[in-house]
Amino acid sequence: MLNFSRPTAPASPDDLVWAFHGRNLVSELMGSQGAPIPLASLQADFDEVSDLTSVGYLDEKPVYACKVRTNELDVMKYTSGNLFALLGRSSQALFDVVGRAYQLLNWERDHRYCGRCGRETVLADKGQSRACEPCGLSVYPRLSPCVIVLISRDDEILLAAGAGANRRFYSCLAGFVEPGETCEQAVQREVMEEVGLEVDNIQYHGSQPWPFPGQLMLGFTAKWRSGEINIDPEEIDEAIWCKPDNLPPVPPAFSIAGQLINSFLNAQNA
Repeated sequence: MLNFSRPTAPASPDDLVWAFHGRNLVSELMGSQGAPIPLASLQADFDEVSDLTSVGYLDEKPVYACKVRTNELDVMKYTSGNLFALLGRSSQALFDVVGRAYQLLNWERDHRYCGRCGRETVLADKGQSRACEPCGLSVYPRLSPCVIVLISRDDEILLAAGAGANRRFYSCLAGFVEPGETCEQAVQREVMEEVGLEVDNIQYHGSQPWPFPGQLMLGFTAKWRSGEINIDPEEIDEAIWCKPDNLPPVPPAFSIAGQLINSFLNAQNA
């Protein structure tokens, strides 16, 4: 399990690092997908290793994240894929840790300079924040809370295909929480905006870190109260009521959407 305390010492050649090539995670071909790589190996095999960022302690050893650059990936040594490739192919714990590494790497890049006065920031608060010493601004890693809701109506659930998603699967409705809004209010607003329905009996189900690039998905269930489906075409291609024995392709079970759907199905079969 990862200890979230961040090392403040620079990475040494023997330290383990999650390497990102653009948005893709680099893994050793002969190693486990998603496993960190010794820094010395990365420095020997890539044209540039930059933005070394501390992540925490894994099995009491410091771990880091970095960016790598190469004109051509050595396919005899390494593979590369976006974080979605880890979903279902690794443990939830590993996915969460790699997601943290990716988010911290991007956070440090985006807050290298103070947003208030433009001066360079430094790590502070035992590595948990970046601080601007001249003006006193401190910035901590930030998550964007996002609600995702499964709506039921008797023995049916509402599933929707997102606009431009090529209909890989139908999923639950989701959206970001606005400033000054509770999660329950966000559920009601998003459902009304996206499909024109009123819902009630909103119940919290669970959460999941979602590093694409930095959301925390907050899962809810809700009951249909009134209205007919009227989609917002900028957000939704299609929304349909589905019975358990006639579901379209749905998200994998390890995603928060898949968990919500499976929980409903299990309750129906109980």
